Amino acid sequence: MTTRLDRRRFLALTAATTGLGLLEVCAHAATPSLAAAPKAPEAAKPAGPKRGGTFTLARTSGVIAFNPVHMNIGHFSFQHAIWNTLLHYDANLKPVPELAETWDFSADGKVMTLKLRQGVKFHSGREFTAEDAKFAIQFGQENERSTMKPLYQTVKQIEVVDKYTIALKGDSVNPGLFDLLDVTYIADKELIKDMGKTAGGTGPFKVDKYLPNDRVEMVANKDYWEKGKPYLDKFVLRQIPDAATLVINLESDAVDAIWDPTLRDMLRLKEAGAKYVVDMGAPGNQVYNLAINTKHEVLKNKKVRQAMAWSIDRARFCKTSLQGLVEPTCLMWPAHSWAYFKDLEGKIGYNLDKAKALLKEAGLEKGFEVELLCSSKMGSAHIQIAQILQADLKKINVNAKVADLEQAQYDRRTAKGDIQLMIHTYARSNRDPGTLVTAAKAWYNEKEGGWTHFESPAYDSLRVEMQSTLDQEKRKVTARKIQEMMLDECFTNPFAENPRPWAMANYVKGLTYNMDNAPYVGDIWLDK
Repeated sequence: MTTRLDRRRFLALTAATTGLGLLEVCAHAATPSLAAAPKAPEAAKPAGPKRGGTFTLARTSGVIAFNPVHMNIGHFSFQHAIWNTLLHYDANLKPVPELAETWDFSADGKVMTLKLRQGVKFHSGREFTAEDAKFAIQFGQENERSTMKPLYQTVKQIEVVDKYTIALKGDSVNPGLFDLLDVTYIADKELIKDMGKTAGGTGPFKVDKYLPNDRVEMVANKDYWEKGKPYLDKFVLRQIPDAATLVINLESDAVDAIWDPTLRDMLRLKEAGAKYVVDMGAPGNQVYNLAINTKHEVLKNKKVRQAMAWSIDRARFCKTSLQGLVEPTCLMWPAHSWAYFKDLEGKIGYNLDKAKALLKEAGLEKGFEVELLCSSKMGSAHIQIAQILQADLKKINVNAKVADLEQAQYDRRTAKGDIQLMIHTYARSNRDPGTLVTAAKAWYNEKEGGWTHFESPAYDSLRVEMQSTLDQEKRKVTARKIQEMMLDECFTNPFAENPRPWAMANYVKGLTYNMDNAPYVGDIWLDK
């Protein structure tokens, strides 16, 4: 498919800008040789996708449950293996058919009608129909772990027109609808009650065995609707909680690929030569931030939150923990987004004198004690930025007690909004800018279950305004107002993009991923 090839080229070229190499799947153009120079022998090219074999991918994060609407970093690795979406984006954010073959809008833009692919079967053998598409969206609207619930809830009515047609109706134009459908994974509703143990879908692989905190073993779906795929016989997803151990498993050939190793290991693998392929992952996929509980006795004072924001040494974190591969930022959208405003960059920086002055204005110059949550199991940089911030807060008389939690405990605490200060990474910033403020929990309000418990009618009004028109210039004006408000309220404080890199053996071919770094496992094959 042309769209998949375009995505591969795009993602590979994006990786090239980081200086960390290209995905092997890219169709590289040969460099023209000088007329007088003799031609070097060309390396033998793979004849084409080889069939069979087991592909083993390891990462530090684990499976909480096979929940199709819980966008947890431990879940991205299996999503496109088990499930399909109704459509997906290509590299240029252009929607491409998947389980929905076509779609169109009503004249007023409030109704989207999708014609679904016929003859698609779930792993159980049951046929996929419009009722399953309706269930998937309703599940996103209602499930307590749904991380994009506000965006799902912009769909006000779901009408099953016929067995293979569905109509999504809203109160207004909805520019985030394609973002929603790109991640609406179609799970088998008859298995959803067992999502703590297993999963079923229409994807290229079926769950064969699940060992919590260890591995998920998946076997090829022989009746997959995309003919000729998958190429592999088996896909094994392993959890290796220690990031440093990931690379050891790759180098010892215990696994074929790893996701989210340390950046230090990434640099070392790149220097190892042609044996490994390294790639920095989807651009702008996740952003490190400091989340602050605005209902906390001390932190509800905006000046205190501002003092916390001015205490983040973004540049030091990028230089040390991120190996100088990422630039610091105080803005919520990444530099490639049309909602990025360069003139606002640096409006909040690192200045402990400024932080002290703000605490004095708040009557807290003698300091206070606060808990700082993080989870090194979700990435080693979590604990590193927590320790940097802890040391700097101490200089302004704030005693931050670092709580480095297991991932499951971290998730439970955040789900309840039980935080004071928290190191976190939010996603959705590399898609439609409006999706960030409607589908990333870091930017939710109190009513929506946001862990910062932030409340502001002005903020809510701007979010609605952002999603009420397709006119990008009008939306850009609104986005700037939101950004300026965030620099003042400081309830979620960005400080750097969070790269989610890949490293793999050079025989791994066809590995591509979406904007969440969820790999298209059905396309992978092994040249060995």
